[in-house]
Amino acid sequence: MHKNPERIAWTVMLFSCLGCCLFTISLPSSIAWYIANAIAPHTVTVTSAQGTVLAKKLRDEFSTPVTHGTSLAVNEWTLVSTDNSAQAVVTFFDGNSITLYNNTSVVIQKIEDYRFNNLLHILGYRFRLSPYLDAVEILVVRGRIRATILEANAERTFLVRTLHSETNIIPGSYAVESDINQTQITARLGQADVHAQNETVILKTGQRSTIFADQPPSEAMVAEQNLIRNSDFNSQLDGTWEIDSFVHSEIVTTTVNITSSTGRSVLHFYSHGVDNIHAEISVLQWIDKDVRDFQSLHINADIRLIYQSLQGGGSIGSEFPMMIHLAYKDANGNDRDWHHGFYYEPPLENYILYNQANNSSENITRFLWYPYESENLLETLDNSKPVYIRYIRLYASGWIYEIMVDDVKLLAQD
Repeated sequence: MHKNPERIAWTVMLFSCLGCCLFTISLPSSIAWYIANAIAPHTVTVTSAQGTVLAKKLRDEFSTPVTHGTSLAVNEWTLVSTDNSAQAVVTFFDGNSITLYNNTSVVIQKIEDYRFNNLLHILGYRFRLSPYLDAVEILVVRGRIRATILEANAERTFLVRTLHSETNIIPGSYAVESDINQTQITARLGQADVHAQNETVILKTGQRSTIFADQPPSEAMVAEQNLIRNSDFNSQLDGTWEIDSFVHSEIVTTTVNITSSTGRSVLHFYSHGVDNIHAEISVLQWIDKDVRDFQSLHINADIRLIYQSLQGGGSIGSEFPMMIHLAYKDANGNDRDWHHGFYYEPPLENYILYNQANNSSENITRFLWYPYESENLLETLDNSKPVYIRYIRLYASGWIYEIMVDDVKLLAQD
């Protein structure tokens, strides 16, 4: 039998009041926590724009193929991969998207859409009920993507990771290209905050930055990039350019080497021996680059013609003392070629000079350095424009000739 009923009554009353207070506080707190942290479940749609795309949850053993024109819904921590014949479009819950080009792998790391952020709209204004921003995060393991962020999603964060950097992007269009050695970020439209090694570079429209392994981002540069290595011939040809020659007879000798002229390193083409015998020598560099995502593609070169014994480009317009040859594939996978020749000795009346978008030539002044700049090949070649560059070749052809070339560039702009 209890000896002190008053004490028991007061104890019960205090615990009841404490429970009531805790309930009064915890219920709205729990509701507030739920409103702030509740995430709406979403999937991402992977669509094959070309070839067969592979999608695989990181914990799974096998991939799911997505064939041309079909789609697949995937979740976070899914690896999406394309080979050299496939392309994919990944569309997120908010309409933002990324395009995966050939030989690209991307991991969808995070899809966070806070459920109540879009619930309350008053007089056209949206009131955020969560302190957190909706977020999408992806990892570009290798290859090239283009990210398109819609203006309507300005309050969402979109983070692109690579092996070397993290980049926050706002509404606009961006290109990201990465391999084991480096990453290149291009702001085609909008602003990108590129972070690596505790340093940040802000890119505006038309700028790019390169991030090498274990290094901070480079300063913002113009988005145009040169796809040719050793284009100024300041290094030896080995490792960048392949040499090939063709002559009909041993009484003609052709050479190509790097020499110095007026204080600059130049590529020197030279043939000597008996005249009226066909001789050709070339240097070739493999580019192996998908360019379908670029806005422009130009070829620049400094050309100096010293001597040619065969007039024009020969009888069928194919033997110029200097010719630039671009080998590529079009959108249908067809192998195509673009040529542009240079000469100073006018052709004979019955000699052919082509004047086509993919095969043309021009008469330039002898001995002077001529700065050649092509038109935008992605426009002039129209339906037969390049989507994949195989190689670029510089070759001297004809009988007896001597030519110098410098500063050859294949300029692609994102």
